[in-house]
Amino acid sequence: MDYVPAAMLWILTAVRLPTALDKERASVLRATLFAAIACTLFIPSVYAATDPILGGHNHVGLVLILAILAGFWQFHTAMVLAAFNNEARRRRLLRWGRLAAAMAAMCVVAGFLLSKVDVTNRDLPLAYGDQPGMQLFLWVGSAFIIGVCVSVARTSRRFFPQMRSRTFQSGVGCFATGCIFMVLALANRLALGLFEVTSGHSSALVHGLNWSFPAFESLAVILVSIGLILPRFRESTQRLQRDIRSRWFMVLLMNLWLRSTTDQMYLVRNRATPIFDLFKTKSAVHLHRCVIEVRDYQFRGMPLNPRERVLINQAEQLLQGH
Repeated sequence: MDYVPAAMLWILTAVRLPTALDKERASVLRATLFAAIACTLFIPSVYAATDPILGGHNHVGLVLILAILAGFWQFHTAMVLAAFNNEARRRRLLRWGRLAAAMAAMCVVAGFLLSKVDVTNRDLPLAYGDQPGMQLFLWVGSAFIIGVCVSVARTSRRFFPQMRSRTFQSGVGCFATGCIFMVLALANRLALGLFEVTSGHSSALVHGLNWSFPAFESLAVILVSIGLILPRFRESTQRLQRDIRSRWFMVLLMNLWLRSTTDQMYLVRNRATPIFDLFKTKSAVHLHRCVIEVRDYQFRGMPLNPRERVLINQAEQLLQGH
């Protein structure tokens, strides 16, 4: 089951690569990238193989938790940018988010450095939970993640009624539910950490907590991934439909387009250009060129029959987003 969250997050990262240069949406890409790195490092075989490369002594565990903190900090940033339009409020919330992330990271690093963790063990907080430094490592890191998850869930609930698109509502609902499952997973780890320090708890309870953690974690990652993919999937579907319709209109307008450029060779140097445009990228740009050239020649006196007028009007409406 450890491979499922990592695979979902890498797929989501790949899907969102086109948003890398978008200031408003790049934070989601960074969040999924950090989360994918963390989930990959949490796979037992990857953890065991990577730790010696980083010098041993569970340094991979420190990298893992820092990647998680960075990912949730970017999730907080993405939610602030998506939910709030007021620039002053945005800056204030983003500033607090950066401050909280920096403080959590410093406490985690300090807790790790104060702990003696010589033997490689993926369950770092549980294996060494009796040390004060590791308690700081576990509780501060968990508190930051839980705080972000609660904030995201509350913000999603607040703005849910204002979302008109059902796809977007479904995505936000999945994302918020995933955050709730993440809180349950972390509560599970914190409870186990307490049980490791104290005694007298039944092995059945500990076994149940150990069994439920990967289930909560996988559900959290899967639901968050689905929540982030759904709006993007809708955008991709709409873009594909628009591309197909643009190319189809270019086919329907081909004869009219060629006729309109017969005596205006300065418009197209090659008579095959309209045909080649069918197979090029950015179909909307080429359809726009077709419409402009047809309209230009129409203004010069070329008559259009009723069907051609309907087609050229429909093509213009498509270009205008209708």
